[in-house]
Amino acid sequence: MIGNKKVGVGIATYNRPEGLLKLYNSLPFDVIDEIIIVNDGDRQLHFDEIPHLVINNETNLGVGKTKNIALRYLLSKKCEHFFLLEDDIYIKDPAVFERYISVSKATGLQHLNFSQHGNGNKDENKKPRPNLTVSYDEFELPLYGFCVGAFSYYTKRCLDKIGLMDENYFNALEHVDHTIMVYKAGMHTSFGYCPDIPNSWDYIGDDEWSESQSTIHRRDNFNQIASVAMQYFREKHGCSPIDFMEKDQRKVIAMLKGIKAKYSRVNVFFKR
Repeated sequence: MIGNKKVGVGIATYNRPEGLLKLYNSLPFDVIDEIIIVNDGDRQLHFDEIPHLVINNETNLGVGKTKNIALRYLLSKKCEHFFLLEDDIYIKDPAVFERYISVSKATGLQHLNFSQHGNGNKDENKKPRPNLTVSYDEFELPLYGFCVGAFSYYTKRCLDKIGLMDENYFNALEHVDHTIMVYKAGMHTSFGYCPDIPNSWDYIGDDEWSESQSTIHRRDNFNQIASVAMQYFREKHGCSPIDFMEKDQRKVIAMLKGIKAKYSRVNVFFKR
C-alpha cells in the first residue's frame, strides 16, 4: 500500500519472456498489493514459476484487450492506484510508484505516462525533449509530445470516469485514444503535452527501442494495423490525434491550473 491505498500492477507481455522476468524481478513488491500478468503470446513454461496471477490468452487479443483484462482484475480487487506495464521496461528505483502517485497528487493530474520509452520524446542525441516544462513548488513538470504506453499510471477516479481501453483498436492507438479520453474528462492536458514525472529515466529503464526490437512494429502487417486504427480514431473523434494538440502553451498552463485546483491533494502552487 501507499498512503493506505491499494496499489495494483498489471503487466502485458507478448513473446518476450526474458524481458518479462527482468521486469517482474525488478518490482518493489513491498508496496504492491495486487499483481497480474497477462500473456498475449506463446505459452512460456518459466511463467508457471511466478507466484502471482498469470493469465494466458488463448489467442492474440492485442494490447488494449490484454490490458483491460488486467484492469478488470485490479478493479475487482479494490485497488486505488493502477500501473500498467509492458515487458520491455524495468524498474531502476523502487520508489517509482510513490513518485508517480506523489506527482499526481501535487498536480491533480489523474493519468501519467513514462515518456522515455522509444525515440519519440528524445532529441538526436537521445536526450529528453519536452515540449513544455512547468514549475511547481517542489519540482518542474515536463510535458512531452508523444503518448507512450509502456508504463502508465491511473487513479481510480480516472478509470471510474473514462472506463477501460477501447477494444476496437488492435495494437495501435489504444493508449493515445485512452489518454485523449482522460483529456476530454478534464483530468489530463491535451495531446502533444503528455506529463511525466521529473527525471523519470532515473526510475525506469528500458530496452533500447527499434522496430526490430518491438514485437508489434516488426510485424509484416503493422502499417495496415496502424492505418485501420487511424481510420477508426478519426471516425470516433472526428479528427486525428494531432488535431487535439493545443497550439497556445498559455492555454496548456491554464489547463494545468484548472486540474490542480480541482484535483490536487496537497498545497502546491505554480511559480509562473
